[in-house]
Amino acid sequence: MTDAPFTANSSAPSPSSVVLTGITHRYGPLTAVDDVSLSVAPREVVCIVGPSGCGKSTLLRLISGLETVQAGTITVDGVPLATADRSLPPEKRPVGMMFQDFALFPHLTVAGNIAFGQTDRPRAERKRRVAELLETMALTRYADAYPHTLSGGQQQRVALARAMARDPKVLLLDEPFSALDEQLRRSVREEVVRIIRASGIATIVVTHDPEEAMEMGNRVVVMEAGRIVQADTPVNLYQRPANSFVARLFGEVNRFESTVRDGQIVTPLGRIQAPHLPGGTRVEVACRVEDLELVPLGARPDAVPVRVRHSSFLGPATRVCLDLPGGVSEIHARLPGHVDVRAGEELSAAMAAERVMVFPAE
Repeated sequence: MTDAPFTANSSAPSPSSVVLTGITHRYGPLTAVDDVSLSVAPREVVCIVGPSGCGKSTLLRLISGLETVQAGTITVDGVPLATADRSLPPEKRPVGMMFQDFALFPHLTVAGNIAFGQTDRPRAERKRRVAELLETMALTRYADAYPHTLSGGQQQRVALARAMARDPKVLLLDEPFSALDEQLRRSVREEVVRIIRASGIATIVVTHDPEEAMEMGNRVVVMEAGRIVQADTPVNLYQRPANSFVARLFGEVNRFESTVRDGQIVTPLGRIQAPHLPGGTRVEVACRVEDLELVPLGARPDAVPVRVRHSSFLGPATRVCLDLPGGVSEIHARLPGHVDVRAGEELSAAMAAERVMVFPAE
């Protein structure tokens, strides 16, 4: 059984490139960002994930200077970028940002888009940096092409090159792959991660896709209602979520509400030992669908009988919908794709006790 500790506003190891301390931002009566503190180290990729309206994109806009900090401070390498009293304009910040829609200038070539915003550099240096980025992004042959002639993946690389052109200390990516189709998204994502990690720039990526966050990030920050709920490695978030919301965000779970009695929690799938929890405590028990074990009927004394309602073949996996005795609840299991189960089949189900999660009832 896993008792998930609550962790919020976690910080990265020193030294930190960008540090946010006590950031709060409101739009009228709505608090979009609520007392958020976070630090990101050089060479680290931190992904922020959460539902729409949780404040993740607002956080990027505050770091980039597109929104004004109302409370708290933002520093990069110890240098203040923004406080409630003063703020550097976006063009003065060592921050590069790649927008969700790429925001390429249609009237400029690929080279022109990458060079845009580097007018403070000598022409020779600007030309050298553009050539360097064209090579890094495998875009040299497209230097004189216009954005509308490029594929989605190529446009993505142009936008990333432009964000990196001024050698920022912090790179911000806002839903960078949402405009791409599913097949292209994975290959482009892998390529972008490789380029970012090679650059060594502290990077913050905002995404609504938990799988994308786990694949890209050294750490993943989960936000809900403007607050950081948990910030940790992908493995810890998945195996030791802080609460039911985080557990559900990173995969389908079966959930049961119960009350602790005599050091035990009784669920439709059996008893769980909880000697450390006071009697009468209301709890939520969660079991990931892949941690629900199905065996032949009667094969395990600790398992309960279930009946297959239906199953869905998903390629690498099969999702199984099951009825518990008495029709009290419907549960789900995820099995390897080669396992064949049929509607009406009777089996036994048991939770993998060491991976069961227990949270305070909401």
